[in-house]
Amino acid sequence: MELPANIQEVPQGKRRPTKSISNLPFLRYTTLTSIIIAVDSLLSISLWIAGGDSSYMENNVEHFSIYDSTFDLACIAAVKGPLLIACVYYLEQYTLTAASTIIRSKVSSSQRLAKTCQVLFMLLSLMSLAYALTKGTLILLKDSETSLHITYKILCIVGVVSPTLEIILGLASFYFMRRLIHVSRLRLILDENENESGESKKKKADLKRLIKLAIPEYPLISLGLVMLLISNSIQGIIPYIFGYVIDLAVKNQTLCQEISSGVINVTGPVPHCSLWLMSREVLVLVGLFLVVSVASMFRAICFTLAGERFVARIRKNLFAAILRQEMGFFDTNRTGELTNRLASDTAVIQSAVTENVSILARYTLQLIISIGVMFWINARLTAVLLSVFPLISIAAVYYGRKLKDLRKKYQDKLALASSTAEESISNIRTVRAFTNEMKLMTSYNEDIERSYSLGKVISFLIGGFSGVVFILIYNALCLILWYGGYLVYHQKLSSGELTALMLYTLTLAMSFAFISNVYGEFMQAVGASIRIFELMDRIPLIQDGALVRPSFEGEILFKNVYFTYPSRPDEPVLKGVNFSVRPGEMVALVGPSGGGKSTIVNLIEHFYDLTDGNILISGLNVKDLDPSWYRRHIGIVNQEPVLFATTIKDNIAFGKENATQEEIEAAALQANAHDFIMSFEENYKTLVGERGVRLSGGQKQRVAIARALLLNPKILLLDEATSALDAESEFLVQEAIDRAMIGRTVLVIAHRLSTVRNASKVLVLNEGFIVEEGTHDELLSFDGIYKKLVLHQLTAGEGEGQRRNNNNI
Repeated sequence: MELPANIQEVPQGKRRPTKSISNLPFLRYTTLTSIIIAVDSLLSISLWIAGGDSSYMENNVEHFSIYDSTFDLACIAAVKGPLLIACVYYLEQYTLTAASTIIRSKVSSSQRLAKTCQVLFMLLSLMSLAYALTKGTLILLKDSETSLHITYKILCIVGVVSPTLEIILGLASFYFMRRLIHVSRLRLILDENENESGESKKKKADLKRLIKLAIPEYPLISLGLVMLLISNSIQGIIPYIFGYVIDLAVKNQTLCQEISSGVINVTGPVPHCSLWLMSREVLVLVGLFLVVSVASMFRAICFTLAGERFVARIRKNLFAAILRQEMGFFDTNRTGELTNRLASDTAVIQSAVTENVSILARYTLQLIISIGVMFWINARLTAVLLSVFPLISIAAVYYGRKLKDLRKKYQDKLALASSTAEESISNIRTVRAFTNEMKLMTSYNEDIERSYSLGKVISFLIGGFSGVVFILIYNALCLILWYGGYLVYHQKLSSGELTALMLYTLTLAMSFAFISNVYGEFMQAVGASIRIFELMDRIPLIQDGALVRPSFEGEILFKNVYFTYPSRPDEPVLKGVNFSVRPGEMVALVGPSGGGKSTIVNLIEHFYDLTDGNILISGLNVKDLDPSWYRRHIGIVNQEPVLFATTIKDNIAFGKENATQEEIEAAALQANAHDFIMSFEENYKTLVGERGVRLSGGQKQRVAIARALLLNPKILLLDEATSALDAESEFLVQEAIDRAMIGRTVLVIAHRLSTVRNASKVLVLNEGFIVEEGTHDELLSFDGIYKKLVLHQLTAGEGEGQRRNNNNI
């Protein structure tokens, strides 16, 4: 089979060994399907020929009657057979070709033709099944004393059984075809990218996995199902009791009329006929309604509570999965999108897996009970109703698949809008300062309009499907009303039985509508779950080690370190960096912006994995260390400290569980923070606001220093901790930093000349290289970058200009 233009064949050497072609599951199913199709065609034609002589066959064609002729079934089988076999053959060839290739674009002509073959296969099979069922139903409805020939009966049975088998085997074949293509291509992609890591585990986000996540709630769900069984079983017989009461009322009226007209002679007072029976049945109905109400109440409680517990658990797991990711993941994923997964997508899944399970079980049980009772009352009328179900099934399958794809796209667009809103609100001061409200409103409106456009399509799809379903069901209802009235007129059906059948038909209509809607909700949940499962299954690029050292001296060694940020793969940041820091030593990092100073701090914290090289901490590779243990020995103070919207006490104790009040106050004293904290009315219980907006810059920085000192770290990392402060705040913060440095390994990104002078060693970084290394005096002894930076600072003057020059030290 010729490969399409958008498919690239993988060289033979790169293909994985596969099992024998004859052992592939889809080929076994397609072979069996082809055999069934061929047998169906040959058997149908043979039965038609065997049904009579040549004159009979000519009469069968010329004077065709749907009740008496078999020509139609034979003709359908003869035309359908070759078409279905051709579809199966093409799909076999396409699957074998596509399984050994990698798709390079979205859709090809071969893919479209394969999809067309699948649709044509199912359409022909469903139409032939629907026709055979309709023909059989009409025969059942026809009042005729003429016995049918045995070949006619067999041909009708074949006309129903063969398409049913074709549909089942066809669906199985399509499933294994998709699975083979998916697995084979995934293997080829893994082969092609075998040196890459950090990819998400690809697991199918299907209903089975969604329902499996709800297994811990089985006690509540089981109790809810028991209550559901009780309520629905009772509801299933209520329409029959209604019909029985009507029959009693009609019988009572008829009997009374006959007595009063003298048709029946009664001596003494006229009895109340069946009035007492009717009253008894009404009282039974009242009792049954009471039981149904209580059972429904407990059912609703059980399923709602199970749903709340389910969504709480999945949100916890999802949040934990997000927090496990490496820093590069957050560089490439917007915060609003992630929070939308936690809020919106999980709510969609909650509704599908718990509430909709209740709806599905409730109305499926109603459907089964109603159909069973209807067959018991009158089989012919029930057969008429069921003849519309194949058409509804076709509409439901198309609707569900389409809705799943649209819902996934809708959730993605909504996540973008949520991200824009979250980013704007969290930075509202900057937005207001630059009067950018209209720009952000326009951006948010555009995102909402994109999601609204998809929402409109979803709305029309849901409305159109509901309309089709109700048109088909209510047309069947009108047919039952007409034919049921005919049977009542000829006294072959009582008025009460017709009333019961009508009530059951309404129950069926409502049940099928709800079930169809639930199917759509499940497909929405599948669409929403895809992103959630991607996050939950994603393997972080940085795999945490498990080594813990009894002693931790704080030695740092960079050996030929290369690094590139994952979000900027074409822009190397560090290029062969080598340096060492002895325990208790203070090293200053200086240089122009963008040289790699903050990157070194991030790598020591093991926020990112290296592109190449090694970082050794006290002789051990940072990759092998247990991250929780390791980071408890490191204190970090950033240029812009991040505080959480809680109390000062909680912010200081953020990195240490069970910290005592004495420890917190001691850290605050060392950080020059205790005095201003005690000046607040609520002292350490003062709320700092979101991101610490209620504190000044210097106060936030001192709280951040106290938070770092509370850990009593062996290594202290200071990332330009005083660069954005006024003179008074800078003095207080610098004094706290000077005390914090004592007895610790310190790596400081410095800009103050006094800090650099006190450093044991100064590293000058420029464009990813360490271009100069030595003490302050050594570096001033020759004309290099460091000397130029120092002279630039000295000549820039005192005050704000000296401290905030862009090319400061």
